[in-house]
Amino acid sequence: MYAVQLCFRELPKKHFLLSPLIDKTESPLFLRCIQRFLCFRFRFSQLSSSCSAVLSSSVLLCRWVIKACYLTLRMANQLPMRDIMPHMKNWSCIVTVQEKQQITNSMGTPTRKQKFIFYDSEGSRVEGIIFNDDIPRMSQILQIYKKYKISNAGVRPIPPKFQTSELTIQWVISTRTVIEEIATDDEVMPVKFCYSKFTDLVQYMDDKTKSVDVLGVVISALERKTVIKNSRPSDVQKFVLLNEESQPVLLSLWDSFLANEGQEIVSKLHTYPVIVARRVKVNNYNGVALGTWFDSAILVDPPIQEARELKNWALRNTKFIKEIVEKKDYIKYSPQLSLKSGQKTTLICNINSSQKTIWVKAHFSFEHIFKKYWYMSCRNCCRATAADYQVEFTCNSCKEKHPAVPRCRFDVDLANSTGVIPASVFGELAENLLTFSALEAMQHFNENIELPLEFVHKELKSKMFLLHIKPVQTQLADSRQRYTVIYYSEIDDDADSVQLTDEPRDDSPFPSKESETVQLRAEEV
Repeated sequence: MYAVQLCFRELPKKHFLLSPLIDKTESPLFLRCIQRFLCFRFRFSQLSSSCSAVLSSSVLLCRWVIKACYLTLRMANQLPMRDIMPHMKNWSCIVTVQEKQQITNSMGTPTRKQKFIFYDSEGSRVEGIIFNDDIPRMSQILQIYKKYKISNAGVRPIPPKFQTSELTIQWVISTRTVIEEIATDDEVMPVKFCYSKFTDLVQYMDDKTKSVDVLGVVISALERKTVIKNSRPSDVQKFVLLNEESQPVLLSLWDSFLANEGQEIVSKLHTYPVIVARRVKVNNYNGVALGTWFDSAILVDPPIQEARELKNWALRNTKFIKEIVEKKDYIKYSPQLSLKSGQKTTLICNINSSQKTIWVKAHFSFEHIFKKYWYMSCRNCCRATAADYQVEFTCNSCKEKHPAVPRCRFDVDLANSTGVIPASVFGELAENLLTFSALEAMQHFNENIELPLEFVHKELKSKMFLLHIKPVQTQLADSRQRYTVIYYSEIDDDADSVQLTDEPRDDSPFPSKESETVQLRAEEV
């Protein structure tokens, strides 16, 4: 009997299955307790017989049998993820952390939560969640891509309106949940994602009901900034993604994403880190861009086959990538992503101001519109200012100190056979259309000399353009909706399909150019 007691004392004292046995090792009724416990739990009558034989055997045999019982108890309730049902008790499962999301607040309540996605060896997936005060204690235990044995988490169904990623079951992790890290030699996660091509992103633009998953290698990072978002300061940093399509796309990481995944990306930037951006939104910044929101997840260098293949592609094409970074074309408007093959255009008479962006074919006309052609602006954010030319000032919008510079801007009429709408043109797009720089326009204005635009107006009357425009919130005094031109290119007037002009004619004053401004705003002045 004493040998049995010694053996049980060597076993884990806090194990939820063995605690009823260990507590009775000092009792004369120890054997009977073991028998009843094993029979009640597992109906293993042969185990109780084995334990009876232990008492009349040697110490070595006693230790062997009891450890065998312990292993049997430990493994009996280990289940695959698919067999763990809501409200089930006394279970355990081997899982790997696929995603670890940011800590967020529930709408309209003080509840804080952090979500995870776990998967098992069969490829089944489940959502994990930690609430409130349990977050600082339990979140640090669960690390991305690590394997764990989780026991006795609360299991519940996810209400349909809160389901994401086709997950229907949720495990509630609390401080009472048993979590043990498991050493593993697995090199590649057996997880498959459905990635959107960069050229397909335009169909999801500004759709609040849809998000996308993308795979890309980070080739550069823009400056981190603090901006006002929803009346509150927010930190944002843009990262440049590239894939085998060789078309860069900007991804904006906001707030908590910068403090976590953003720092990791910046530290690995010289090694071309590959990321999987999950459930990110598509917006129309400079054509097409991506941004995180509360439900997004950023996986940095995930151990998946596609990521390794993309990193190898990047390492084989370092010269090409460096050229892209040096040119910085990704800060310009990119029609290659926003312009579809055989792009459909909208007749001016059918334009609806509720549309986020619109493609139209139209003529430019500004011959009879009174204008100044320029305004003084912040060199950094392009907002209007009353500062004098080249005088350094602290901008009230971007909060940075820069010299004031003139920026080209004027109003135009966009017209075709179906109607006319007013629009504004900014920056380099305006200079190309005007054939004068903002500085030249300012100098003519200060000297009270009109710009010589007779030839420009004459040329515009015979030219048709493909334009990408967006509505602005402010309306004209006559209640007409105003628009901003974010891209234009000269096309054939009778073209059946819309295509970009590869090279402008030498004698044309209207080259096809993209705007170099970081952001185009009609409300700047």
